[in-house]
Parts: sequence; structure tokens; C-alpha cells
Amino acid sequence: MSEEYRYSQAGDEPELKKLWKEVFRDEDDYIDLFFEKIYTPGSAAVCLSDGGIVSAAYTVKMGDFVSDGRWTPGRMIYAFATRPEYRGRGIGGRVLREALKIGSGPAAVVPEERGLFAYYEKFGFRTLFNTTRQTCSDVGLKLNGTVTRVTVRGYAALREELLHPVPHIDFDLKLLDFLQEACEKTGGGLYYVTSDGERCCAAAEIRDGCAWIHELILTSGSRYNAAALVARTLKCEEFTYRAPVRPGEEAVPFAMTTLPAPDHDTGLAWFGFALD
Repeated sequence: MSEEYRYSQAGDEPELKKLWKEVFRDEDDYIDLFFEKIYTPGSAAVCLSDGGIVSAAYTVKMGDFVSDGRWTPGRMIYAFATRPEYRGRGIGGRVLREALKIGSGPAAVVPEERGLFAYYEKFGFRTLFNTTRQTCSDVGLKLNGTVTRVTVRGYAALREELLHPVPHIDFDLKLLDFLQEACEKTGGGLYYVTSDGERCCAAAEIRDGCAWIHELILTSGSRYNAAALVARTLKCEEFTYRAPVRPGEEAVPFAMTTLPAPDHDTGLAWFGFALD
């Protein structure tokens, strides 16, 4: 079978959406929002075979890697997918290499499962960003705090303040706008939270009746209390949150990058959204 490798063009959108839906099973609203807000022709590397697109990887303008007082513009490889019947032939690897040629600066990727970390290492990625994740139920404790919707710019500003000086990603406002709208479509959004006198920020959506908090940034205090406040705001009894690792906590690998290691790699670097 012959294969053609190129960058995406205007008119490829129906084929690209079809592949995305087949591999990831995302809702049409989410896929359409990505193509409306983020995608531009030429921002994906693709492989065509048997008359259709069988593999694709998108390069997304992500924002800045912030570390050791340096701000380095970067990009994210996203929605890397190959149809199952075309896997094992090296097609995906070539598409990924072509996607890495789009744009400039270091790249990042969030492996969908643990087994993929070793795969991405072959392409120059290394694990830098870690997370902690908890799934909880609201047990009805009396909670002291407030949850308020916040603008994209307000969220970005508070996020930067809370994360300093931890190495992290300062997301591009266009990407945050996409994430906000994706959360709002489910009944969630971006929030400014006070919990027992502590300030924090949270980005949350509703999945199958549960609150899914993509990131909960709280420098100290109870993450459970802050997350439960968000869950109650969304009228959810069950909730899952991801949060930056605190010193002494077990770090779970989350995202990889081609960026050189920081001068002082503490294992606490925070990525944030996986666009999942």
C-alpha cells in the first residue's frame, strides 16, 4: 500500500474529524470546538493511504515553559492518532516526526497511558511534569469558602501567582479560552476559590454526573475541602481532581517535553491541562 505524508490542508477537516472520533471517541461538540478555536490548516502532520487520512498529529501553540526565571515559548503535540489497522508499520512515528517540524521551540506531550512514556522517549521526549490525582466523594462536611467564576485573563493571572516559583506551563490565552468553553459546555468552567482562607484556582467540567477538576492549584491547606466546594457548586457528589505535587508526596508522571532539564529539577514541575 502506498502512503503519502504531508501537512494538513483546507478541506481535510471532515477526514481529520472522522479519524479523531474513531480513535478517541470524543463528543462531536468537543471536536468541533477544537477545529473552530485552535486548528488551522497546516498545523497537523498527516498520512494518507487507501484514499483517506489514516494518521494525524496536531501541533498546538501552548504558551511558555516557565523555569528558573526563564520563559521559553513552546508547543504541544496533541490528538496523535493512527487507525488501529495501520499501526505497527512505522506510520505513526513518521507522522510524529513531521509534526515536530511544525513551529519552533521545545515541545510537550501528555501520554494517554503509562506504556506510551517509553514510546515518546524514542523521539527525544523526557518526563518532567508530575501530578497527584484523587477521586473522592462529598461526605457532607461543613466547608468554609466560596467558588466564583473567573475570566480567562483572571484565571491566568491567579494561576501564575499561585504557581510561582514552581516550574510550569503558562498557557496561551487562546488555549485557555478553548479550555474554558469546553468546560462550560458540560456545565463547568474556570473558578476562583477560597477555602478556609486560602486562595486557589480550579478548572472543572462535569463528566457522567461527576466533577472532573483538570487542575486544582492550592499552595497549602486541604485540597479535599477546595475540591468539594467546586463539586458542590457543580451539584456533583463525586469528584476527581489533579493537583501539583507537594514536597514529600509521591509524584505520578504526567507530561513529557523536549525542553532541557531545569537547573534544579525537584520533580514538582506542573503542566496542568491535558486537553482531555
